[in-house]
Amino acid sequence: MVGLLDMDRVKRSGSMEQRLVSLEEQVAQTARALQWIVTTLKDSGLGSEAGVLTLASQRAFDEPDAELSIRRKAEEPGDGYHVNARHLLYPNARIMRFPVPNEKVPWEAEFLIYDPPFYIAEKKDVALTDPVGDTAEPLSKISYNVVDGPTDRRSFHGAYVVQYGLPLNPMGRTGLRGRGSLSWFGPNHTLQPVVTRWKRNQGGAICRKSVRKMLEVLVMKLPHSEHWALPGGSREPGEMLPRKLKRVLRQEFWVSFETLLVQGTEVYKGYVDDPRNTDNAWIETVAVSIHFQGQNDVELKRLEENLHTHDPKASSCGLQTSTEWQVVDRRIPVYANHKTILQKVASLFGAHF
Repeated sequence: MVGLLDMDRVKRSGSMEQRLVSLEEQVAQTARALQWIVTTLKDSGLGSEAGVLTLASQRAFDEPDAELSIRRKAEEPGDGYHVNARHLLYPNARIMRFPVPNEKVPWEAEFLIYDPPFYIAEKKDVALTDPVGDTAEPLSKISYNVVDGPTDRRSFHGAYVVQYGLPLNPMGRTGLRGRGSLSWFGPNHTLQPVVTRWKRNQGGAICRKSVRKMLEVLVMKLPHSEHWALPGGSREPGEMLPRKLKRVLRQEFWVSFETLLVQGTEVYKGYVDDPRNTDNAWIETVAVSIHFQGQNDVELKRLEENLHTHDPKASSCGLQTSTEWQVVDRRIPVYANHKTILQKVASLFGAHF
């Protein structure tokens, strides 16, 4: 529902948000009632102490910024690692995951009936992907946990287990085997440049909200996509810039942007909870903050001059990859894992989120 609220057509109508607020209030009331029932039964000596139901903390409902606390919890080791990676419907495919309950996510947990389907999406550029097959034979030439030719198969989280010729997702079960729509078995490394500047009013003063300065971030939207995204992703072997970034940045500025990346600040390095992840293939990223402090920064002006900017007509037809600056806050319409990165960047600069 949060994803739907980020869509333009839903944003224009406030009815959906009002209905969700009403639903949230009802859930909070129900939780309070259940807590009273459980407490009363326990105090009356009905039921054993071991079997007492543990309910969510009431603070989760009453907290004004509950979404951020949930995000923080999701970043910690545990169930949160596989929120998106366990969505039953695999993106852009007619394939259903095998349902994996929270307690069965860790590989150490016994799950005798676990029988996930095997899926590999067809890709146009076969040369830049691993072989197709659900047996070890076509995959026997792959070397895991090392740099395997042009492909870095090392994980930021240390050595991962390889079972029957296939690597196991270090964060646990996802309900799907194979590599899905990803290119490589094991970690698929990406780079996320987070390009920011201060949001300013017409007089040039930095805008503030709740005393904190407000950031703007450079985002892009691919044709036929509902969401905006950071201009990053996978890279060609040996290349420094992500493919998607090259689509929106003129080639004359590529070398200069590489310099900006080297000078930037690393804000995150590790596993990404992505709906494309599988038991045998997953995304790991390095997020680098590139911040322009002054509005007259020479490199900022050069960057803007070399961007393929937002064209409303072409964008409405879904024909063009667009870029624009958007305010950084918790309602920015980007993918959930990108929001987590933006929250880290906002924290780095003590900015509003």
